[in-house]
Amino acid sequence: MAVAMLVFAGCSKEDDAVAPNAPQIHKKGSYTSGTNNGYFYSLYWEGGSASISFPNGGGNFQINYSNVNDVVGGKGWNPGGTWTVGYNVGYLSGSYNFVGVYGWTTNPLIEFYVVEKGSVTGSTRIGTMSSDGHTYTVYKNQRVNAPSIQGTATFWQYLSNWGGAPTGSNQKITMSNHVNYWRNYGGQGFGSFNYMVFGLEAWGGKSGAINATVWKQ
Repeated sequence: MAVAMLVFAGCSKEDDAVAPNAPQIHKKGSYTSGTNNGYFYSLYWEGGSASISFPNGGGNFQINYSNVNDVVGGKGWNPGGTWTVGYNVGYLSGSYNFVGVYGWTTNPLIEFYVVEKGSVTGSTRIGTMSSDGHTYTVYKNQRVNAPSIQGTATFWQYLSNWGGAPTGSNQKITMSNHVNYWRNYGGQGFGSFNYMVFGLEAWGGKSGAINATVWKQ
Protein backbone atom coordinates (compact mmCIF):
# COMPACT_ATOMS: atom_id res chain seq x y z
CA MET A 1 0.00 0.00 0.00
CA ALA A 2 1.63 3.24 -1.13
CA VAL A 3 0.94 6.76 0.02
CA ALA A 4 1.48 9.56 -2.47
CA MET A 5 0.17 12.93 -3.50
CA LEU A 6 -3.28 12.96 -5.02
CA VAL A 7 -3.94 12.19 -8.67
CA PHE A 8 -7.61 13.23 -8.58
CA ALA A 9 -8.77 16.62 -9.80
CA GLY A 10 -12.08 18.44 -9.70
CA CYS A 11 -13.40 21.95 -10.11
CA SER A 12 -11.79 24.90 -8.43
CA LYS A 13 -13.48 27.45 -6.18
CA GLU A 14 -13.66 29.74 -9.20
CA ASP A 15 -15.66 27.05 -11.02
CA ASP A 16 -17.98 26.71 -8.02
CA ALA A 17 -19.48 30.12 -8.81
CA VAL A 18 -20.85 28.52 -11.98
CA ALA A 19 -21.37 24.99 -10.70
CA PRO A 20 -21.83 24.88 -6.91
CA ASN A 21 -22.15 21.09 -6.89
CA ALA A 22 -18.98 20.57 -8.91
CA PRO A 23 -16.38 18.09 -7.64
CA GLN A 24 -13.65 19.58 -5.53
CA ILE A 25 -10.08 20.37 -6.49
CA HIS A 26 -7.52 18.39 -4.51
CA LYS A 27 -4.05 19.81 -3.95
CA LYS A 28 -2.68 18.07 -0.88
CA GLY A 29 -3.52 15.15 1.33
CA SER A 30 -3.00 11.41 1.58
CA TYR A 31 -3.53 8.89 -1.21
CA THR A 32 -3.42 5.11 -1.13
CA SER A 33 -4.11 2.54 -3.86
CA GLY A 34 -3.58 -1.13 -4.52
CA THR A 35 -5.37 -4.36 -5.40
CA ASN A 36 -7.74 -6.57 -3.42
CA ASN A 37 -9.33 -9.80 -4.65
CA GLY A 38 -8.44 -8.88 -8.23
CA TYR A 39 -9.92 -5.37 -8.02
CA PHE A 40 -8.12 -2.03 -8.01
CA TYR A 41 -8.89 0.37 -5.17
CA SER A 42 -7.94 3.93 -4.29
CA LEU A 43 -8.62 6.37 -1.46
CA TYR A 44 -7.71 10.04 -1.05
CA TRP A 45 -8.47 12.20 1.97
CA GLU A 46 -7.58 15.68 3.13
CA GLY A 47 -8.21 16.75 6.71
CA GLY A 48 -10.00 14.64 9.29
CA SER A 49 -9.60 10.90 8.91
CA ALA A 50 -10.58 8.21 6.41
CA SER A 51 -9.99 4.51 5.82
CA ILE A 52 -10.88 1.82 3.30
CA SER A 53 -11.37 -1.86 4.19
CA PHE A 54 -12.69 -5.00 2.51
CA PRO A 55 -15.00 -6.87 4.92
CA ASN A 56 -16.77 -9.31 2.62
CA GLY A 57 -14.40 -10.32 -0.18
CA GLY A 58 -14.89 -9.99 -3.93
CA GLY A 59 -15.74 -6.46 -4.98
CA ASN A 60 -16.93 -5.41 -1.52
CA PHE A 61 -15.40 -2.40 0.20
CA GLN A 62 -16.12 -0.04 3.06
CA ILE A 63 -15.01 3.58 3.45
CA ASN A 64 -15.30 5.38 6.78
CA TYR A 65 -14.56 9.10 7.06
CA SER A 66 -14.83 11.78 9.73
CA ASN A 67 -14.71 15.57 9.46
CA VAL A 68 -12.91 15.51 6.12
CA ASN A 69 -12.14 18.49 3.96
CA ASP A 70 -12.43 15.99 1.15
CA VAL A 71 -12.47 12.23 0.66
CA VAL A 72 -12.78 10.28 -2.59
CA GLY A 73 -12.27 6.58 -3.12
CA GLY A 74 -13.66 3.27 -4.25
CA LYS A 75 -13.03 -0.10 -5.86
CA GLY A 76 -12.98 -1.17 -9.49
CA TRP A 77 -10.48 -1.76 -12.27
CA ASN A 78 -7.20 -0.52 -13.69
CA PRO A 79 -7.65 -0.10 -16.55
CA GLY A 80 -11.38 0.49 -16.73
CA GLY A 81 -13.56 -0.28 -19.73
CA THR A 82 -16.94 0.01 -21.43
CA TRP A 83 -18.47 -3.02 -19.74
CA THR A 84 -21.59 -2.90 -17.57
CA VAL A 85 -20.77 -2.14 -13.94
CA GLY A 86 -22.98 -3.89 -11.40
CA TYR A 87 -23.18 -2.49 -7.91
CA ASN A 88 -25.07 -2.70 -4.64
CA VAL A 89 -24.81 0.03 -2.02
CA GLY A 90 -25.66 -1.95 1.08
CA TYR A 91 -25.00 0.77 3.63
CA LEU A 92 -24.69 4.54 3.34
CA SER A 93 -24.70 6.86 6.34
CA GLY A 94 -23.84 10.44 7.18
CA SER A 95 -23.24 13.09 4.52
CA TYR A 96 -21.79 12.74 1.03
CA ASN A 97 -21.77 14.53 -2.32
CA PHE A 98 -21.42 11.73 -4.86
CA VAL A 99 -21.76 7.96 -5.17
CA GLY A 100 -21.07 6.36 -8.54
CA VAL A 101 -18.38 5.61 -11.11
CA TYR A 102 -15.28 7.78 -11.31
CA GLY A 103 -12.20 7.46 -13.51
CA TRP A 104 -9.70 8.76 -16.04
CA THR A 105 -8.62 8.30 -19.64
CA THR A 106 -5.44 9.32 -21.44
CA ASN A 107 -4.87 10.56 -25.02
CA PRO A 108 -6.85 12.71 -24.47
CA LEU A 109 -6.69 13.20 -20.72
CA ILE A 110 -10.30 13.03 -19.49
CA GLU A 111 -11.76 12.77 -15.97
CA PHE A 112 -15.24 11.24 -15.86
CA TYR A 113 -18.13 10.70 -13.45
CA VAL A 114 -21.39 8.72 -13.57
CA VAL A 115 -23.42 10.00 -10.61
CA GLU A 116 -25.81 7.41 -9.15
CA LYS A 117 -26.51 9.13 -5.81
CA GLY A 118 -26.02 12.76 -4.84
CA SER A 119 -25.27 15.47 -7.37
CA VAL A 120 -22.13 16.53 -9.21
CA THR A 121 -22.56 19.06 -12.00
CA GLY A 122 -20.40 21.06 -14.40
CA SER A 123 -20.14 24.48 -15.95
CA THR A 124 -21.45 23.45 -19.40
CA ARG A 125 -24.59 21.37 -19.89
CA ILE A 126 -24.26 19.07 -22.91
CA GLY A 127 -27.73 17.51 -22.86
CA THR A 128 -29.56 14.47 -21.53
CA MET A 129 -29.23 10.76 -22.21
CA SER A 130 -31.18 7.64 -21.21
CA SER A 131 -29.46 4.53 -19.87
CA ASP A 132 -30.53 1.62 -17.68
CA GLY A 133 -34.01 3.10 -17.23
CA HIS A 134 -32.77 6.48 -15.99
CA THR A 135 -32.33 9.95 -17.48
CA TYR A 136 -28.91 11.50 -16.93
CA THR A 137 -28.11 15.17 -17.37
CA VAL A 138 -24.64 15.42 -18.88
CA TYR A 139 -22.14 18.22 -18.21
CA LYS A 140 -18.55 19.03 -19.01
CA ASN A 141 -15.87 21.25 -17.48
CA GLN A 142 -12.44 22.32 -18.61
CA ARG A 143 -9.74 22.26 -15.95
CA VAL A 144 -6.71 24.46 -16.61
CA ASN A 145 -3.35 23.75 -14.95
CA ALA A 146 -4.99 21.42 -12.43
CA PRO A 147 -3.80 18.22 -10.70
CA SER A 148 -4.33 15.04 -12.70
CA ILE A 149 -2.99 11.51 -13.13
CA GLN A 150 -0.35 13.10 -15.38
CA GLY A 151 0.62 15.83 -12.94
CA THR A 152 -0.47 19.43 -13.44
CA ALA A 153 -2.36 19.55 -16.74
CA THR A 154 -5.22 21.07 -18.71
CA PHE A 155 -8.01 18.57 -19.36
CA TRP A 156 -11.78 18.08 -19.64
CA GLN A 157 -14.25 16.43 -17.29
CA TYR A 158 -17.43 14.60 -18.33
CA LEU A 159 -20.20 14.22 -15.74
CA SER A 160 -23.38 12.15 -16.20
CA ASN A 161 -25.74 13.06 -13.35
CA TRP A 162 -28.78 11.02 -12.27
CA GLY A 163 -28.56 10.75 -8.49
CA GLY A 164 -31.64 8.66 -7.67
CA ALA A 165 -30.24 5.18 -7.01
CA PRO A 166 -31.69 3.20 -4.08
CA THR A 167 -29.64 1.37 -1.48
CA GLY A 168 -29.81 -2.34 -0.76
CA SER A 169 -30.54 -3.60 -4.27
CA ASN A 170 -28.53 -4.59 -7.33
CA GLN A 171 -28.13 -1.82 -9.89
CA LYS A 172 -26.12 -1.40 -13.08
CA ILE A 173 -24.33 1.23 -15.15
CA THR A 174 -23.87 0.47 -18.85
CA MET A 175 -20.61 2.33 -19.34
CA SER A 176 -20.67 1.96 -23.13
CA ASN A 177 -23.78 4.19 -23.25
CA HIS A 178 -22.05 6.96 -21.32
CA VAL A 179 -18.77 6.67 -23.23
CA ASN A 180 -20.57 6.77 -26.59
CA TYR A 181 -22.52 9.86 -25.52
CA TRP A 182 -19.43 11.65 -24.22
CA ARG A 183 -17.50 10.77 -27.37
CA ASN A 184 -20.28 11.80 -29.76
CA TYR A 185 -21.58 14.94 -28.01
CA GLY A 186 -18.89 16.06 -25.57
CA GLY A 187 -16.73 17.62 -28.25
CA GLN A 188 -13.48 16.53 -26.62
CA GLY A 189 -13.24 12.90 -27.68
CA PHE A 190 -12.58 10.03 -25.29
CA GLY A 191 -9.23 8.35 -24.74
CA SER A 192 -7.82 5.08 -23.45
CA PHE A 193 -9.02 3.99 -20.02
CA ASN A 194 -6.83 4.47 -16.98
CA TYR A 195 -8.41 3.45 -13.67
CA MET A 196 -12.17 3.33 -13.04
CA VAL A 197 -13.78 2.77 -9.64
CA PHE A 198 -17.23 2.70 -8.09
CA GLY A 199 -17.09 4.79 -4.95
CA LEU A 200 -17.87 7.94 -3.04
CA GLU A 201 -16.81 11.55 -2.67
CA ALA A 202 -17.60 13.90 0.22
CA TRP A 203 -16.23 17.33 1.05
CA GLY A 204 -16.78 20.28 3.36
CA GLY A 205 -16.27 18.74 6.81
CA LYS A 206 -18.56 15.76 6.23
CA SER A 207 -18.57 12.47 8.12
CA GLY A 208 -20.09 9.14 7.14
CA ALA A 209 -19.57 5.64 5.80
CA ILE A 210 -20.36 3.49 2.78
CA ASN A 211 -20.33 -0.27 2.33
CA ALA A 212 -20.83 -1.32 -1.28
CA THR A 213 -20.05 -4.14 -3.68
CA VAL A 214 -19.04 -3.71 -7.31
CA TRP A 215 -18.71 -6.29 -10.09
CA LYS A 216 -18.42 -6.59 -13.85
CA GLN A 217 -21.55 -7.79 -15.70
